[in-house]
Amino acid sequence: MRSLSREQIIAHIDKLPSFSMTVAKIMKLSNDPKSSPKDIILAISLDPSMTAGVLGLINSAYFGMREKVVSLNRAVIMLGMNTIKNVAIGSAVVSSIKMRNNFKWFTGDQFWEHSLAVAVGAKMLAGKMGVSSQDRDEYFVAGLLHDIGKVVFVQYMADDYAEVTAPDYKSGVVKSQVEGVEFGINHAELGGLIATKWELPPQLIESIRDHHNPVFTGTPVDKVKAAVHLADFYCNQREIGIKKRVGMELGSVEAWDQIGLKEKEGGDVFSDLENKVEEAKVFLKN
Repeated sequence: MRSLSREQIIAHIDKLPSFSMTVAKIMKLSNDPKSSPKDIILAISLDPSMTAGVLGLINSAYFGMREKVVSLNRAVIMLGMNTIKNVAIGSAVVSSIKMRNNFKWFTGDQFWEHSLAVAVGAKMLAGKMGVSSQDRDEYFVAGLLHDIGKVVFVQYMADDYAEVTAPDYKSGVVKSQVEGVEFGINHAELGGLIATKWELPPQLIESIRDHHNPVFTGTPVDKVKAAVHLADFYCNQREIGIKKRVGMELGSVEAWDQIGLKEKEGGDVFSDLENKVEEAKVFLKN
């Protein structure tokens, strides 16, 4: 099966589209503890297209603003800098990465719908945990990008990946494990490498890399990893976006402990998920 080595697969990361200078600047500022909110606002405001996109998202039904927000400064006052930064990063990734629509087992639209559902679900879990509204969008972006490693497989190894992800291929075995055996790397690890190359914040890198097998080390990122893992588990069960799920792993007991819930309570937390995803689809319209 392995037509390319692990190293050759990783090399495909360099073929992914480059971000605009604005997005690169925002990511760099996000990782610089010396940067201020004013620095990020300035970086966004110098790009009229990104400014319009961010304000459009903020004024969408998903955020439910009571009054129209017409400036980035006002947006920061009402939603916080963390939300604005994450909205900019999330929307930039979605608009830059175009998943092919003719992959055998799922379309690009289904891929992004699933990713969006995990983003919304992770944010809902953050709310359940009492995470401040300004910090919940870290969870949203981590969920939105959790499967980004699949882009490399679908774009550059479509035939091999279609065989591995076929419902009857090693039926009953978790697909991320099959990927690791057949390709020497699975989409979660590959996504972590992509996030590292993009210079995303460390908590996003860890959440993407570990979303199938989260390891908890007593750091703040544990809750983000747990939320993304459990939201992905739930969306896979419900087949939101990508269909024909087979060989799914169970939700981690440790992840439920991190959230402070029992698995049986998950249905209540996610009861309005589909409606929230519909509201959030504005993220995919750019």
